Amino acid sequence: MLTLEETIELILKHKPDYERKDILAMIEEKREELGREVINDESASMIVARELGVDLHQISPKARQRVEDITEATRNVALTAKVVNIGTVRTFSRKDGGGEGRVANIVVSDETGSIRVVLWDDLTNAISEDAVSVGDVIQLRGAYVKRGLGDALELNLGRLAQIRVLEDYEIDDLGVDFGDSATEDQKISDLKEGLFNVSLKVKIQRVFRLSTFTRQRDGSEGKVLSIIGADETGAVRLVFWDDKAAEMEDAEEGEIIHLRGVNTRLNRDGSEVEVHIGRAASIVRNLKEKIDAVDVETSREVSEPLGMKEIIDLTTGMWDVDIEGKVVTVYDTTDFTTKDGRDGRVKNIILADRSGKTRVTFWNDDVDKIEDIKEEDIIKILHGYVKEGFRGGVEFQVGRKAEIQINPKGSKLKNLDVSQVSVQPMAKASRFLIGDIDDTMEGKSVEICGIVVNLSQSISPIYQACPSCSKKLDELDDGYVCKSCGKIDKPEPRMLYKVSVDDGSGSIRVTLFGKVGEELLQMTAEEANEMIKKTGKGEQPLIENADKVIGKYIAVYGRVKKFRDSFDLSASGFEFADPVREIKRMKEEIQKEVG
Repeated sequence: MLTLEETIELILKHKPDYERKDILAMIEEKREELGREVINDESASMIVARELGVDLHQISPKARQRVEDITEATRNVALTAKVVNIGTVRTFSRKDGGGEGRVANIVVSDETGSIRVVLWDDLTNAISEDAVSVGDVIQLRGAYVKRGLGDALELNLGRLAQIRVLEDYEIDDLGVDFGDSATEDQKISDLKEGLFNVSLKVKIQRVFRLSTFTRQRDGSEGKVLSIIGADETGAVRLVFWDDKAAEMEDAEEGEIIHLRGVNTRLNRDGSEVEVHIGRAASIVRNLKEKIDAVDVETSREVSEPLGMKEIIDLTTGMWDVDIEGKVVTVYDTTDFTTKDGRDGRVKNIILADRSGKTRVTFWNDDVDKIEDIKEEDIIKILHGYVKEGFRGGVEFQVGRKAEIQINPKGSKLKNLDVSQVSVQPMAKASRFLIGDIDDTMEGKSVEICGIVVNLSQSISPIYQACPSCSKKLDELDDGYVCKSCGKIDKPEPRMLYKVSVDDGSGSIRVTLFGKVGEELLQMTAEEANEMIKKTGKGEQPLIENADKVIGKYIAVYGRVKKFRDSFDLSASGFEFADPVREIKRMKEEIQKEVG
């Protein structure tokens, strides 16, 4: 609460036509009107101020909080700081069915540091109506503190909070030089997810072509341009948006640029940090400086195109690689909202060529390009990349610079019978005897070969998975929910069961997931799910197909895991083995060992 003198001082600043004696007289009259025993001078002065239209909620220099004062325990934050970055307003659907919400982010800074501020719903009008601009000094009242991106502290402004742009004379009264809040240049090696108002000086190593897209929320056209920049500590992808993308379209390799007011975030698959340059950022080009930038020619981000590869030859870490295949399975599109309020979409398909099958993931605008895709269609994808998939194996990702061709002319895969394509491993592992597996192999990929001697039939081989991230869903009274993606209307049945394999030197329990499990059981997860629904018995698919599994001679590829005092193998692929060929192979290995 302001003191009497502070209130009088504020009234005189806003109402210069009044003198101090006039204000004191009005305060005295207000006490007489309301009762001197009921109201004191301080309260009466505040009532007078409100009746004169004076806002008493500004922060006095003594009461002002600073960024460095904010902790998780801070309540009802009242911060005065300078706006250094403004994001866009985004809409999202509330998970509780409460309609549509709005969210926007700004970054504010004072002489002690910077902090991200999240504006919710009506508070976003400050941005959409251009009431707040970069460079304004604002006063935030009623904000609350929480952990946000990168586990950093952020301020949130909800329904009861307020935001106000200060006048020049109010800024002068604060006696703070907000011009000192500019951040120092950071090195690429120090970048991490969730940084705001970052300054970087980099040397351009590679410029990708500018792309245009249509925004789903309002149909407007957007632009995006990626550049690889480097300094002496590393390289990073720079993503320029809209006007900034157009500004950098003529950039050339070797150019030195200085970026201010940029943000960092993870790329779409969460594997790398990127720097994003939006409308609030500033770019200084063609600096006459020298940067001893690292050589990134061998970096996966800027490596030479690998060209067309067969699916069996795909390995984690491949970048700018092409594949062509026939569509085996098309999964439904999943809409999701990220934890910072951004909307997104993802769609998965299973693609096969003559060598094997793989999951292919499309994101956001690329989902529209395959909206009418169906099984048996041929897809050629250029300039994609490969990452490790859920439950092991590899997945092909359709990134921003990828090109998609549906049913290209002259494809040799038109007559491919995908039912004859086995689930193949993406990389051959070293063959081991089961009895030789020990603690040193935990976490490593190995190959074993033996007879399936047991099929666990005690529980259901099916669980319901998220079609987007493949995580196991939690079942609620009204459906399913994913901890990462929210409510799921159409869950994806996923196969999961165990077998025991014996090669004579020992036995090991093998866990089979997804398509690998379907291939061995010779039944799809959807078929197994329907069988369970009809019979009411979760273990029925295993009972009916036991004779198709037990006694089979298989080579299994996977990762070794230790469970209590024994080892398990998490399978990423398998193939039915030829006993005669395997015996011959073992003889050759023995001959090598004995010289």
